[in-house]
Amino acid sequence: MKISVFGINDFPFGKKALPDERLKKIADLYKAQKITQIQVEFVTEKDIKTADAIVCLDEKKLDLMILDMEVAESKLEKQPTAEEAALIKRAQELLENETPISKGSFSEDEMKWFANNNFVTGKAVIFIPHGALDDLPALVRQAYTEGGRICFLTGGVKEARAWEIRRGSTAVEAAHVIHSDLARGFIRAEVMAYDALVKAGNVNQAKNEGLLRQEGKEYIVCDGDVIEFKSGV
Repeated sequence: MKISVFGINDFPFGKKALPDERLKKIADLYKAQKITQIQVEFVTEKDIKTADAIVCLDEKKLDLMILDMEVAESKLEKQPTAEEAALIKRAQELLENETPISKGSFSEDEMKWFANNNFVTGKAVIFIPHGALDDLPALVRQAYTEGGRICFLTGGVKEARAWEIRRGSTAVEAAHVIHSDLARGFIRAEVMAYDALVKAGNVNQAKNEGLLRQEGKEYIVCDGDVIEFKSGV
């Protein structure tokens, strides 16, 4: 996940590990040799258009809104269709009140239109005071969550790992994150809820208690699901 930082020149840019205490427990349960965390990349405002979310200093809120106000004015000058003009004016009302487009009541198709037309505040925007930089791990977690991401977990002797997916992803989409072959030959996902697995105490006991579920391609993955994929490839 890529997060653009707006209005903070001294931010510690680069990749940061997403804190997840569940990974250590998964490593213990599977006796894994290593732990692999999700990496979140913080980039400068120059990369704002390619970012998945934005972190903006409170005092720079208006400056961020102005970016989209200028885009809106430019679009209206080009005499868009009546439908597009109405959509842009709805966005303008939000922006003039220093509210990102992502906080508006827009349909999925309307949000895609904004994304395809150089509006940046359709992304998740996290406004922070300067003091928030003192707790970078918490900021990483907040940006990740508000950016619409969750994770699923895998365990084995070699590795306990968290995998980044969008909220609402299906089991086959999650499989693809690991490897395209897993998705191509998808047979099923063997799923255990993290809390249930920990309560059982170990993997075998969880299976004996019937906590292992067989899920198909369309299963919507939940945050913290512990998954093993079965594939015919």
